[in-house]
Amino acid sequence: MVIHNLKGVTDFDPAVMNLRNHITDTLRRNFELYGYQPLDTAMLNYRDLLTYKYGEQAEIVKEIYCLSDQGARDLGLRFDLTVPFCKYIALNRSLKLPFKRYEIGKVFRNGPVKAGRLREFIQCDVDVVGDGSRGIEIELLELAITCYLQLGITPQIQIGHRQILTGLLQALGVTQNHDAIIGVLDKIKKITREETLTELGKFLPADKAVKLLETVSLDLPALEKILPDNQGIAEIKELWSQLTALGLNQYCLFTPSLARGLNVYTGVVWEVFDAQGRYTSSLGGGGRYDQIITNFVGSGVAYPAVGLSFGLEPISTLLSATQTANPIKLLLVPMDTAPQCHALANQLRSFGIPTMLWTAKPKVGKAMEYAAATQIPCAAVIGADEINTGRVRVKNLTTGAQTDFALSDIKALAQYLTTTK
Repeated sequence: MVIHNLKGVTDFDPAVMNLRNHITDTLRRNFELYGYQPLDTAMLNYRDLLTYKYGEQAEIVKEIYCLSDQGARDLGLRFDLTVPFCKYIALNRSLKLPFKRYEIGKVFRNGPVKAGRLREFIQCDVDVVGDGSRGIEIELLELAITCYLQLGITPQIQIGHRQILTGLLQALGVTQNHDAIIGVLDKIKKITREETLTELGKFLPADKAVKLLETVSLDLPALEKILPDNQGIAEIKELWSQLTALGLNQYCLFTPSLARGLNVYTGVVWEVFDAQGRYTSSLGGGGRYDQIITNFVGSGVAYPAVGLSFGLEPISTLLSATQTANPIKLLLVPMDTAPQCHALANQLRSFGIPTMLWTAKPKVGKAMEYAAATQIPCAAVIGADEINTGRVRVKNLTTGAQTDFALSDIKALAQYLTTTK
């Protein structure tokens, strides 16, 4: 037997998990500050439920991990968090709307593997159902900007609207293959102009393909002259006005070609990129999808919805060069003073200071070696002298500096440890 991981799955060691936990903790804290409630949906679902949103021919449906149970039921592992969310709304129609939820959980896709894209990965989603306003779209964009900035990423949020692309096709007299053509336009930043024209040539005459490429590079005022009554342009203008009023427009870029690939979107869509260009793929995205839940429930009641997803894998890949240190702040080494050290550790923990007690053989050298190897920033050895004098000497293992504290002044020690890295 060869022991190895399956392609596209991985084990994360403590150093990586410290970073991933830092990201999800930051997201969760902000989700809750903005009034979103936690939800946990089932990973295992009926396969026909998972395929509902896209249809059997969609590429993403081909990536479903399919299985059956002992009752020969046709099942699958969830590939996103949106379909299970639709199911939850359908099963809980008495929910007071608008309903704002967040979910951080594993999803599975049997698709291509590359840096930042695994087959087993975690999605971090926020969604609102029952609110069709521009205001909730603004809130989600503000939430995204807040989260990325707190993670040390300056975001560039590219914003588009599928109805603008549909309007341009209609203006060119194109009546067929809208979804396929929009899918090509959505990839123009990833492929060359020649490749784009070749792909468009499968559906359009050469002159119309060239004209279409020219128009999707225009700014909003120029597009409005071509499509004066387009609803997508009107919605983008309203959105931009509010973004500007809040000072958020500096993080946003109108991108007419953006459609996010899927025809499930009914309004504004966006994708998030690193403004510094350190990571070229998307870090997250979202948009309005007013028909998915409405059609899924099928009761005649409208369920407008809009959502936002953060990519934990690409975000952690981007931040891996500057990953956070070990969250443990202090290693306490007792020298026949275990009860007193237990008490001190618990006092520090009550101040929110992660503290580790060295319980192996009381060899100071081994303890210090361990702290250095695991990037614990501080250590203290406590023996009879420290207990008798009521003072402890804390060593900063990065700088070598040593600082004395009174054991009776735990608050001062906690403040020191909070600011030490």
